[in-house]
Amino acid sequence: MVRSNKHPYTRPTYRISRSLFRGILLSGIIGASLLSWSGCTRAKHRFNADNEAQFLLNEKKSESCEVNMGTYGIEVDPTSRMFDPFNPDRPPMPEDDPQANRYMRLVDHKKGYPLWEGNGRTNSTENPDWTSHLPLDDRGILVLDLQQAVTLALLHSPTYQRNIEEIYLSALDVSSERFRFDSQFFGGWSGGYTAAGPLRRGAGGRPNSSFTTGPASNGRRDFGFSKRFASGADLVVGLANDITWQVAGPNRQTATTVLDFSLVQPLLRQAGRDVVLERLTFAERTLLANVRAFERYRRAFYVQVAVGLNPDTQPQRRGGAGGGGAGLTNFTGLGGGFGTLGGNQGAGNAGLAGGNNTPGAAGFFGILQNQLLILNQQETVAQLTDIYLQLRDNFNELLLTVPETQIQIPQQKLQVVQALQNIYNQQTTLLQSQAAFQESLDNFKGVLGLPPYLCVEIRDPLLDRFKLVSEDLRARRGQLAALRATIGDNNSRILDLSTSERDPDTRETFRAVKESPELVAELKGLSQELQPLKQIERIIVEQDFAEVRADIARLREAIPTRRKQLDRLKAIVKAEEGTVCGLLPTGTLNLSFLDGEGLEKLPDDLTKQLKELEEKFDKHAKIYDKLQQQIIDFEANKQQVKDDRERFTLVSKEIILGSQDLVAAISEDLLVAQLLQARARTEAALLPEVDLDPREAFDIARVNRRDWLNNRASLVNSWRAIEFVADDLESSLDFTVAGDLQNTGSNPLDIHRNTGQLRLGLEWDAPITRLTERNNYRQVLIEYQRAKRNYYRYEDQVFQSMRSSLRTLRQRQLSFEIQRFAVQTATQQIGVNEDVRQINETLGQVSPTAARDAITALNDLLTTQSDLIGTFVNYEAQRRALDLNMGTMQLDSEGMWIDPGPMRADILGGSFGESVLSYGMTERDMELRTQMNSMGDLPIELAPTDRLPPSPINTSADAPM
Repeated sequence: MVRSNKHPYTRPTYRISRSLFRGILLSGIIGASLLSWSGCTRAKHRFNADNEAQFLLNEKKSESCEVNMGTYGIEVDPTSRMFDPFNPDRPPMPEDDPQANRYMRLVDHKKGYPLWEGNGRTNSTENPDWTSHLPLDDRGILVLDLQQAVTLALLHSPTYQRNIEEIYLSALDVSSERFRFDSQFFGGWSGGYTAAGPLRRGAGGRPNSSFTTGPASNGRRDFGFSKRFASGADLVVGLANDITWQVAGPNRQTATTVLDFSLVQPLLRQAGRDVVLERLTFAERTLLANVRAFERYRRAFYVQVAVGLNPDTQPQRRGGAGGGGAGLTNFTGLGGGFGTLGGNQGAGNAGLAGGNNTPGAAGFFGILQNQLLILNQQETVAQLTDIYLQLRDNFNELLLTVPETQIQIPQQKLQVVQALQNIYNQQTTLLQSQAAFQESLDNFKGVLGLPPYLCVEIRDPLLDRFKLVSEDLRARRGQLAALRATIGDNNSRILDLSTSERDPDTRETFRAVKESPELVAELKGLSQELQPLKQIERIIVEQDFAEVRADIARLREAIPTRRKQLDRLKAIVKAEEGTVCGLLPTGTLNLSFLDGEGLEKLPDDLTKQLKELEEKFDKHAKIYDKLQQQIIDFEANKQQVKDDRERFTLVSKEIILGSQDLVAAISEDLLVAQLLQARARTEAALLPEVDLDPREAFDIARVNRRDWLNNRASLVNSWRAIEFVADDLESSLDFTVAGDLQNTGSNPLDIHRNTGQLRLGLEWDAPITRLTERNNYRQVLIEYQRAKRNYYRYEDQVFQSMRSSLRTLRQRQLSFEIQRFAVQTATQQIGVNEDVRQINETLGQVSPTAARDAITALNDLLTTQSDLIGTFVNYEAQRRALDLNMGTMQLDSEGMWIDPGPMRADILGGSFGESVLSYGMTERDMELRTQMNSMGDLPIELAPTDRLPPSPINTSADAPM
């Protein structure tokens, strides 16, 4: 730099030398380049994190030997309610509390950040367009079957999405821990201008200004890299450089360059791969466990939607911002979670029981069950209404006669009132059931992630086989009931046209009806009201009887399988007689319901009864034609009557009673057809085969259950913690190597070996104070013993779960056969009551308990039907839970359960985990494993792994000694 003073009074001018100009220019270029490397965009960082997490998850999926697995991406489907349509890196501000929002604008009289709303504002937290993607029908109703429910749950459930995000975050923990052993580069740039006055100390009375530039960073060196090795060694290589140009003052340039390195290798404390690699190892094992946990959760999620059993295992992240790296930093003595990876949950059967002491399930099956029970309740109300109409008709007929005793009329009136009262009671119960159904439906929407305001209709044929009476037959009965009520009202109006008169000779009271246009009009109306009866009869014979015939055919096809199941079940029950440790000792249970007596002849008997019904309906058709002709003849005045009394007798007996008797007879025969269909469908229903011993199920679960694998890993984590914590008991002994090279002169690149230095040393810290470390070590020893106890308690819970599931399944199998007889008995009771009523009606007698008996029979049928349906639903729920808890459950690409069919040990004996030790291993991994297995100088303690309970003890008299 040259200072020029050509005129004494001119301001001094400065001429920058060419070398200085080049240096400043070079520094500016370097600074600009470093500024351009200041960082990636938010989106780029997000994409990089997603790609690396997906790579790690795919890696762990292959290691876990899972099949039929989808991707674990956390991106939300655009059709989901959870989808965010805004920029994920710069989302708009959601709706805020107005009072709290003012603190973002002004807090403690200080202006807040002005760009809070720079990304915009939104008043919606859910996808505003998600409802347009719902498969609504023309009515705007969402019709759900089980598959649709599972599909929507996978799409909209926040809980399911949270668990996917949990394993994603667990993958990020692995990424962070792997990065700790990568070569990490760091560097930046700094530049500054300094000006000092002439009177500043050291300035020599002359003004001084300078420009300084060089590398700088927040890392351990201004510019360099660090590397951590698996042995615990820590290497840092760095470059420090400062170049200063004097802009004013002495024309001087200084440059300082230092190239140094430092290597620290611990020899005792914090040395060894057991300690150095622990965080990475723990993170890798956690991610593997979480992949397995999610696969179990994915299957359990289907079970939750289907039958309401809550998942017992979910991914659990152990690292991250709040967890301390891989989950070790914040532990005291590594307690409180190090050895509990994956949890120690046993797979119980909570949540599979139905309400009101009725077996059943929750979830979709439970809703479908309740829907069917409501249909049965509606049918009961319809049948009670039919009984009420019968009793009312009988009462009206009694009024047309002179009763033998005065008590007959009030007794019959009492029957009518009792039947009507029971209709009101059943309707109240029906309203309660419908309200409870809607409440459970709203709760189910929450499980699916759907809002309660969405209109949903459940429609699935899963339980159609337990509609013991088809909807068509029920509809026909309703049509007959409505027709019967209409005809009864018409007949009452005809009777109102009659008058009570007294015979002047005999003083006998009688009823008479005069010929009038009103009478003709009412008879014509009756004729028109009877016309639908012909159509109903035809549909019953041509369609409904054909459906009953098809049900009988299905029963015939099911009988061989029924017989096989009955024989097998009977053999199992007999084999456990007198045992002490049996699954379900039945004691003195009467097993006659397992004999299947008359089962093979049942289809022929039902076919014969159906044929008799068809003959009766042929007679009904002839009676109908005759009745209509009588009405026509009466209207045409073809009936010759001598007086009004005879006219009333003709109208009441031939037309009024004839029409009521015809409708009553058809209703009675339709009831018989319903009972035939119920009998056929009840006997044809089959339970899917489950024939497993608890020990067989336990062995299958040992190999296949993902959470069991995780609990084994959890126990080893506790065991590994002993070595990790014991390391702190040792003294610190570090071997250090450090050195550097410097430049000479003012040339920053003139680095000469003669300027370097090398330092070697040992640093030792005696283990004088180790009280905290000692307590931590003792704690981890205790925690390992606790972990071992937790592990075998977990195995106990699994075995208990197997016994509980199989015991419940066995109970349901036996109960299902008993409920068949209960339904049959209830239908027979209805038939017998109808026979008794007809006999009393023929004899002109009134039974004081007719209404009560009919009501009791209908209630018994409703109860037995409910129990039969509940038994089947609970059986199906337990079967799905058993498949899940044995670890054999498989789902298709849409998340639906693949029914394994018969569940026996010879079918379910295979496992996905048989090759878990070798699947996905490289040749080097296999060689290393072979070498480790061949090491014979290691102390090995082995114990039997098959910790199975003893076989049931037979205490019967003929048991072998």
